Amino acid sequence: MLNGREDPFLPLKTTQIPMYELLATPGDHKEHKLYPGGHGLFGLFYRQIQRDVLDWLDRYLGPVE
Repeated sequence: MLNGREDPFLPLKTTQIPMYELLATPGDHKEHKLYPGGHGLFGLFYRQIQRDVLDWLDRYLGPVE
């Protein structure tokens, strides 16, 4: 799960953490990645977010050939 640490629309303590804990995925197969900033952080951390998403897809769906 990818989120901004200071997201005003989905606050960390009241929405992000409860959602993460409710995911029925075993703990060794889930991760909550936090990036500095709020809801519009994707422009600032686009490369890192892209890398994290692609790594996850490769891990669970296999690398693109």
